Amino acid sequence: MFDSSQITFFIIGCIASLALLTIFLQQFYRPKQKFYAKRVITRYETKMFYRLKEAFPEHHVMAQVAFSALITNEHLKIRSKFNRKVTDFVLLDQELKVIAIIELDDPSHIGKEVEDARRDAMLNEAGYHVYRYTDIPNIKVLRKDIIG
Repeated sequence: MFDSSQITFFIIGCIASLALLTIFLQQFYRPKQKFYAKRVITRYETKMFYRLKEAFPEHHVMAQVAFSALITNEHLKIRSKFNRKVTDFVLLDQELKVIAIIELDDPSHIGKEVEDARRDAMLNEAGYHVYRYTDIPNIKVLRKDIIG
């Protein structure tokens, strides 16, 4: 049969072959790029962005603003409740003061009314006015709702 040196040589050969195969496969299947650009807002949200710009030309419209840029709390546990949340749009005046927070609820929000209410409650508690729309409103409606 085989002596111990032959078995040892065979095992070392198998391990070396597996190591080389692993290295080869990692190089072959490794994605060439780890990060990819993506749209900041959806096409539907883009329409709302331009509608807001049209309705409020004297204001600044910001999209995809992190809650952590709008609210804070001393307690890490409470901050963790909003640290990954993002609002669709923030309307700012010329002094960069928040005038309104606007959410555009597409069909993905169906069944998430309780979660949306919690999000709104956090922002309301901080003194912000949140406006939710399921469709893109016309300019007259936006100005009436937000400016009064």
